[in-house]
Amino acid sequence: MERRLLLAIALMVGVMILSNVFFPPTERPLEPVSPDSVETAETQETADAADELDRLSAEERAAREVAEVLAEADETPAVAEEVEETAATAGEGSIVTVRSELYEYRFDTRGARLVGATMLAHENFAEGGHGGRNVELVRPDDSILAYALTLRGDTVSLGSIAFTASVPTLEVRDGPAELRFEAAIGEVTFDVSYRFQPDDYRIEVSGGLRGLGDVGHVVLVSLGRGIERNEAVPREDRAAMALVTRSRSGQIAAERLDRVDIDEARPASGAPFSWAASKSKYWLAAVVAPPEGPGIGGVMLRGVPEEDAAEMQAALPVPAGTSGFEFAAYIGPQDFSRLQAMGQELHNVNPVGWRWLRWFTRPFGNLIVAILIWMHESFALAYGWVLVLFGVGSRIVLSPLFHISGRAQMKQMALQPEIEKLKQRYKDDPQRLQQEHMKLFREHGVNPLGGCLPMFLPLPILITLFFVFQNTIEFRGVPFLWLPDLSLRDPLFIVPVLMGGSMLGLNWITQRGMQTNAQMKMISYVLPVVFTFFFANFAAGLNLYYTASNIMSLPQQMYLSQARRKAQPPPSRKKE
Repeated sequence: MERRLLLAIALMVGVMILSNVFFPPTERPLEPVSPDSVETAETQETADAADELDRLSAEERAAREVAEVLAEADETPAVAEEVEETAATAGEGSIVTVRSELYEYRFDTRGARLVGATMLAHENFAEGGHGGRNVELVRPDDSILAYALTLRGDTVSLGSIAFTASVPTLEVRDGPAELRFEAAIGEVTFDVSYRFQPDDYRIEVSGGLRGLGDVGHVVLVSLGRGIERNEAVPREDRAAMALVTRSRSGQIAAERLDRVDIDEARPASGAPFSWAASKSKYWLAAVVAPPEGPGIGGVMLRGVPEEDAAEMQAALPVPAGTSGFEFAAYIGPQDFSRLQAMGQELHNVNPVGWRWLRWFTRPFGNLIVAILIWMHESFALAYGWVLVLFGVGSRIVLSPLFHISGRAQMKQMALQPEIEKLKQRYKDDPQRLQQEHMKLFREHGVNPLGGCLPMFLPLPILITLFFVFQNTIEFRGVPFLWLPDLSLRDPLFIVPVLMGGSMLGLNWITQRGMQTNAQMKMISYVLPVVFTFFFANFAAGLNLYYTASNIMSLPQQMYLSQARRKAQPPPSRKKE
């Protein structure tokens, strides 16, 4: 029975892995917002703003529209003339560079928008990737944190408005530093301030529309068209391109960008949101609203004629009587500890596992990642050795359960003569045979599932690690011995072969002292070969963990095998 169960488990894992490889999971689609779901005035105002997003004019006409809207709001015709004059002398704008040891952000004074984000501590692995050797998050001719306004039903872009920057360049070294942009339009000004940290990718953003009095409006913040490609496996990177949102109730939803049709305008459901993020496999551009306040009123996706791309725009309501808007932006890697420090479950932006299994894999995956990072930082070990020790440690922790399983198997083996007698006695009465079988187990204190259930416990770790290695940036580009990257497959296929060999050795040892037929023996030898081919293209780190765990289990299995042989009843001798 145990061998059949193990075979079923192995086949189940194989099917799950293959289904994920050939049929990637489908995220829950973001359905259009129903008017019935709007509960507050701010939410309704945001929905109206979202309807206007797909009617935005080209950037060169933005200045005239700003003038018209502000003139109507302020009832001052001179404002329109001032805007047109300011836009006419705006020119091409200049680039303000913000640099620390971690990043280089580049802002265009025309629109006060982020047009470049280079990760100085990370290498670009894409073939011919944009940005040279370093990761670049902003696509060519794209921008993040570009602004637009919705005021009294009209929506206008600020992308062509000339802003004045507080400094031409900014070095963020010894402490926080601030960059301020301001655009003056007659009596009215729009300003935005960015506050940077030298050792973090978090950006504190604040600003407002000044000179209009207590007029409620909505500030629209762009998340761009999608993160630039930076990975060595383009298929995996494209599949991870998505807009992810977290509602105030805590529900996290994702929409892949390649599933948004060209010119399709699709509002995200579940508003208001705690945060909205444009993500790839390892990178992130997020807007995080303060925990207190109206939150992000809505997010609009609009398809564009570009592969794996869609324009994303988040709406920040600014109610009448408030001083302006504020939010936190995160433009950088999906570093678990940094995202966790951002709060509001931003560390869950990259789903772990299939949707129906995330209730388990997401918290368990976060726990595993936290343990691996702690081991790496506390013991100053390379991540390769961390995975080896984690495999050894997990096997040690689970060894008592495997010992219980082995002892349960030996108890069942000791009862085999009695079970054979029952089979002969009740061979024509299956129901009575089952009853007597269970009665025999109860009398001798044997749990029929005691030898099987402990075998399930390593599976959650293995399945969760499969998804952890798909998305955890801590393993990206990390070499170990001959392995160039723990997050990619072993180019020499040494670790998968070692993993398959360790499985084969375990199966051979386990069969010693057990009565198995020829078919089960054949399956026990074929399965390691099949798993070797399955795991050959998986992350080398996953194979490393599994190999270490298997090797660590060999001594225990040898001991249990020897104990099983001793516990076997002596063979019956036939009378001559």
